[in-house]
Amino acid sequence: MKSPLRLLIAALSALVVTGVVVIVALSLGVVEWQDFAMAVIVGLVLGIPAGLWTERRIKRNDPFWPPRQA
Repeated sequence: MKSPLRLLIAALSALVVTGVVVIVALSLGVVEWQDFAMAVIVGLVLGIPAGLWTERRIKRNDPFWPPRQA
């Protein structure tokens, strides 16, 4: 099973990236359903790797994290 920290941070990162893309699209006046679908795809493609990278960095930089789980 994946660690809860990894799942939480990956999900939050994907949601943040998706939200940014949706806000930019709405600010530009684009309201087609394809643009929202593209925002979800961009959120998944950019947000999940960013979340995984953040999780690894947190574990590496935390002196109290057990080394076998880093």
